Amino acid sequence: MADAFNISVIYDDEDPGFRDAALKELGARHSLVLADDDRFLDHLTNQTRLDFTAAGLDEIPIRFDRVQQRVAQAAKDLKTGDCVVVDMRWGLRTVSASANFERWGSQCDLLAAELGISVVSVYGRSLLIEDQLIAALRGHSHFLAPSGIYSNPYWLPQEYLNGATVTQQVGYLLGRLVPDYKGLANEPEVAQGAASGADPRWITTPKRVRPRAGSDDIWKIRCFGRLRIYLSDGSQIRWGIPGSAPKKSKALFAYLLQRGERGARADQLAELLWGDEQDETVKRTRLHHAIAMLRKTLGGKEFILRTGEYYSLVPPSGTWIDISSFEQLCNRAKVLAKSGVDDGAITLLDAADRLYTGDLFEDLLPEYVESDFEDWVVPRRTWFKDMALKVQRDKAEILRHQGRLREALDCCQKALSMDPACEIAHAEAMRIFHAQNRLDTISRQYRQYRAALDAIGAEPDTNELEILHKKLTKNI
Repeated sequence: MADAFNISVIYDDEDPGFRDAALKELGARHSLVLADDDRFLDHLTNQTRLDFTAAGLDEIPIRFDRVQQRVAQAAKDLKTGDCVVVDMRWGLRTVSASANFERWGSQCDLLAAELGISVVSVYGRSLLIEDQLIAALRGHSHFLAPSGIYSNPYWLPQEYLNGATVTQQVGYLLGRLVPDYKGLANEPEVAQGAASGADPRWITTPKRVRPRAGSDDIWKIRCFGRLRIYLSDGSQIRWGIPGSAPKKSKALFAYLLQRGERGARADQLAELLWGDEQDETVKRTRLHHAIAMLRKTLGGKEFILRTGEYYSLVPPSGTWIDISSFEQLCNRAKVLAKSGVDDGAITLLDAADRLYTGDLFEDLLPEYVESDFEDWVVPRRTWFKDMALKVQRDKAEILRHQGRLREALDCCQKALSMDPACEIAHAEAMRIFHAQNRLDTISRQYRQYRAALDAIGAEPDTNELEILHKKLTKNI
């Protein structure tokens, strides 16, 4: 195949023969393989290799312009009919994998055009969460399978990524799918924001059919630990701009973020930030100033929309939020663990662990979190922390079954550093000590659990750990 395409292979990890047969169908004579795993496609003849570090795929943040330069340099001796093959597991090592996957397809377009050879991105299906699967679906012009190469009807060429409106993008896709619709791509554009009848402004930012291009600026919002907003170049939005109150700006942003498209009434926001102020006029004036400062902090008026008495946050299209990926990683890992795909489950649990860098919105002032106004943080904070503790427990359980007891115990200790009274972590640690035939250590772990409860003046919800203690010590 002499043409240069941006290709994806999506295969079942349990069936590498599918992947290998698909690549054989490509018929490449020489390949540049981007991978860290020496076993990945080690059977391919006439190959050179580039690891993720040399390619720049493990940098934080990833600079895709550098990745292109390094890959292009490594592939400079490849000829027409050769290919670059990329192990997409590089994305699972990055904190914001879904956001990086969204931009990867555009990089492949550029590489294929520059090199004049096909770029093949290889995805293992079991490790893909929903956001990443959608990015893989939309990001490549062609799919490769053992039965051949197939055009992707959802892909858009470069000229339709930047500058084209959503109407033009949809028109192009319709014209490619149905030849009779081709003329629709040339229909004149109506005014931006216009709609039939009343304009309800349901769409507040231009939407894209295609994932973001590499040069686009998106937000990467980190809600675990300190609230941070990263831009595509790796810089952070600065909260402390002149004239602003950074702690109020953060609280306002966080509250609007968790409200989503519903937004919040002006009186709700004023009560959140100035609950002790009795004068409603003063509160409203202060809110207007806080909104203006938040807009300036975020870089534009368009990011905070006012509709009547409601304000809502409008992040750039393609914005990534850590809590969404965290939930998807945890849920997908659970599916893999139940299916016996232990190594895949550990990979996703590791990715979830990297995302959880602290309690939800931990740097918000208590007066904005624990006020009588609304309990909008603590229940979510508690729920996510419970998930993070289960990440450690679930990983420890898998490692224990694999006989990797030292690593399993490290997971338990990490969970107990987060919550010394975590019952599930104490229970798993006791099971690990049982596997090591350490009777005294089992009992000591149980005593530590009871001491942790006493320290916070709590009683165990159940006597399950006591029962487990007796069972484990009896069987040694």
